[in-house]
Amino acid sequence: MLDVQVRGLRVDDGSEVAAVVALARGEGWPTFADTAVLRRLAAAPGTVTLVAIRTGAPSLGVVGFAHALTNGHHAYLSVVVVAPSLRGLGVGRQLVAAVFEISGVQRMDLLSSPGSEGFYDRLPNRQVVGYRLFPGE
Repeated sequence: MLDVQVRGLRVDDGSEVAAVVALARGEGWPTFADTAVLRRLAAAPGTVTLVAIRTGAPSLGVVGFAHALTNGHHAYLSVVVVAPSLRGLGVGRQLVAAVFEISGVQRMDLLSSPGSEGFYDRLPNRQVVGYRLFPGE
């Protein structure tokens, strides 16, 4: 398991925010790739926004982040991402565990992108059908 420190995103730290924006851009996620939107969402009530920072040598700074919405009983895991070169080393698992710990929730729901199922299949889970709804067309 990669040695990382998981903690809240410091929205006033420009380099930390820039690192999260870069990870989001790499995934093609426009919402979190916008600095102003990221800062607003990270500071919103009922949210948990975490970063994983590599602490060993070499220090790579922010190598992952997660954002969840919570009411204190259950949560919706909006995003979790790890730098591509560090996937499979336990960073994502540490981020998810920290969301559970910090929020105190009993369960997390999520939608996943194609190709990420292997990560979630390795976590304790129960699959349910999900939908993403949009305003009427």
